[in-house]
Amino acid sequence: MLETGWPLFVLLGVLLFYFWTRVRGSSLDELFERQYEEHVAVHKVLHKHPKGGSYKEFNRWMRGRL
Repeated sequence: MLETGWPLFVLLGVLLFYFWTRVRGSSLDELFERQYEEHVAVHKVLHKHPKGGSYKEFNRWMRGRL
């Protein structure tokens, strides 16, 4: 069991490190505010393009918003 599970622990460590670097130095209120702004931007893009599009198009639309 331990022989096959070590890659999962490494992946967990990498994810935790990534999340820690993203939120380091921010208060909980700042994190909520940043997420709210991104949430509103996504809704504006979806309202403007209700039929959607490809992932490349969505990324281009979001770059124009953020």
